[in-house]
Amino acid sequence: MDTSIASPQVNATAAQSWLLWAGFILVSLNLRLIFTTVGPLLENLQLGFTSTLLVTTLPLALLGIFSMAGVRLRQWLGEERALFFALILLSVGCSVRGLGEVGLIVGTIVGSAGIAVMNVIMPVLARKRFGPQRMGMVMGVYALMLGAGAVLGASASLPLFQLLGTDQASAFHSLGLWAVPASLALLLWLPQLRHAGPHRPSGGYTGLSVNVYRNPTAWAITLFFGLQVLNLFVFLPWMPTLLKDRGTSLTTAALIFSLSQLSLMVASFVTPLLAARTQDHRLYIASIILLCLAGTLGLMYAPLGSSVLWACLLGFGQGAGLSLGAFLFVGKASSIDTATRISAMAQTVGYLIAVAGPLVVGAIYQRTGDWNLPVQMLAGILLIELVVALPAGRNVKV
Repeated sequence: MDTSIASPQVNATAAQSWLLWAGFILVSLNLRLIFTTVGPLLENLQLGFTSTLLVTTLPLALLGIFSMAGVRLRQWLGEERALFFALILLSVGCSVRGLGEVGLIVGTIVGSAGIAVMNVIMPVLARKRFGPQRMGMVMGVYALMLGAGAVLGASASLPLFQLLGTDQASAFHSLGLWAVPASLALLLWLPQLRHAGPHRPSGGYTGLSVNVYRNPTAWAITLFFGLQVLNLFVFLPWMPTLLKDRGTSLTTAALIFSLSQLSLMVASFVTPLLAARTQDHRLYIASIILLCLAGTLGLMYAPLGSSVLWACLLGFGQGAGLSLGAFLFVGKASSIDTATRISAMAQTVGYLIAVAGPLVVGAIYQRTGDWNLPVQMLAGILLIELVVALPAGRNVKV
């Protein structure tokens, strides 16, 4: 019998698998674009003090506030439909950002709400659709695409602005164009709606409802994730400004920032693959925090000519931290339902903790025009994180 020609059923299954992978990858790619595209254009947007604080801190607060909505939508609609709804919000939010200062704030609110829902659902959907035995690879791809989206946004934001013109209106219009990849993700996710349905417990469900808010491991994961997010979201909008204030040109600062995001992307992919090989992750957590500490201090106090090195070390630590955090949501959970609860808790509490970072740093910088106190504050927070986050890596299940 000729076995060289695959059956229609095999071909259909392969096509469905490729569609799932393509949709998963493109959705993941969009989860950082709305954040990394603003930093390189802050000066060109000519925002007032209040608006600057809003666009740099509001996303974090909204990611925390709307995370619980991701749990509810998953229960009502299933992962696939909830994700589709969130993509609609993201596409609309990105479009509105191109309409001016008010549109930037409104679009940031709408888009961040969509991303908050996706942040909760994506790790859970990965375990549901790809299986727990493939979580290291799948979460590595997920984190890689988060990093790739960050690199794309950071590196293309300024050239896109220059292509459209170099005035304030061009800066806003360039932000609005990031609705294009969000809309493509929306279209590519459409085939997955056939798998949608109300949530049913499965995949290792124990029948017990775990109160993650009373679990010390869940709290350690939350603090690790939240304090890593704090560090990242301070530098996403402010790294180019810090480098420029130290004496680099705007173009060079944007390039260094892009390289840091490239380093973030590499670490995001590698870390879950390595983390899946062990049950104890305390050494990973300690190494990640120390890398972030070295990069944070190096950017401010090392010779300016070495800024690329410190930016890349910082980016590597940030990428490893966020991808390990997302891996721990599912890796330390005894069931899919528990993974959802940990994910929602870590992102609700974690993002609300993290919002203080860019808010305080932005306020101090606007008042003093100096980076010494903000950088020293960030270094102190990382030292605290080293103590409170280590229990997240213990070989235990929630």
